[in-house]
Amino acid sequence: MRRGAIVRGVLLAAFVASPAAAQSEYRNLEAGRPIRISDATPTERYALDLDLTTLRLERLSLGRYRLQYEPRVAYGILPRTEVSLRMPSFYREPSISPRGGIAGVGVGAEYQLVTEGLHVPAIALAGEAFIPTGPNALRESYSVKGLLTRSFPIGRLHLNAGYGSFPVREVTGGGGVLVPPVIDGPCDFEVPETGMPMRAFCGAGGMAEVGSMATIVVTRYRWIAGAGVDKSFALKSLLFAADVFVEKYEKIGRPADWTAEGGARKQLTQFMVVDAAFGRRFTGISPSWFATAGTTFTLPFGI
Repeated sequence: MRRGAIVRGVLLAAFVASPAAAQSEYRNLEAGRPIRISDATPTERYALDLDLTTLRLERLSLGRYRLQYEPRVAYGILPRTEVSLRMPSFYREPSISPRGGIAGVGVGAEYQLVTEGLHVPAIALAGEAFIPTGPNALRESYSVKGLLTRSFPIGRLHLNAGYGSFPVREVTGGGGVLVPPVIDGPCDFEVPETGMPMRAFCGAGGMAEVGSMATIVVTRYRWIAGAGVDKSFALKSLLFAADVFVEKYEKIGRPADWTAEGGARKQLTQFMVVDAAFGRRFTGISPSWFATAGTTFTLPFGI
């Protein structure tokens, strides 16, 4: 009887441990899933991450709203190395034309330089090339980012810092630069107070009237730095995360944008994770509220 109980206990432990080992995807923080600050762990070798339902709703200045949809695919092509492809698109209120479209295609990669140990944090390096699309598209942009993750008994700490380029239209003749779009380009915008239409950049960075001004496209640079924390609950396959970060677009007369956000990731099945977050850009040229939600399907090696 005693031996039978021991055997049943071992079998039960093996049964419980098997799905628990498979359900660890909820702990992987990707940029925007659910917060901007990510961990220093790329997609596992030969695993395929499908982020096909990532949505972001923003309430911008002047009562504007914008819905972003950003599908992303990541593949663990080599040990500690992933490649990724994303295609952000946008959709706006009826008073703006064009109302929606694909903003561009981003091709990226991430490599973990150092695996976390007892006395060292995990360190990774990531980069991306972004190619805009559509009739209002400007030139391509590039970015690199360093990531650090350190685990503690109470949770994990993440530090991110990045630097990259962005295109902007500059008024010829010393007239300054137009505020760059964050994800979409020039559009026809109706001012709510007066009902008067104007030609403007309708990105979250604010608006600058275009009209008939002569402009040229130039390349400027931006940087971002931030910190995040997370706390996981293994028995519930649940993770809570929060971060704060600052982003600065240089040489365009735009103040730094400070953002804080918090969210959660929940593993529903062995291969499916859902996430959601809520945040506030509380300083900068265009303070705004936003909410995100999405799902991730992970197909591991051998599936």
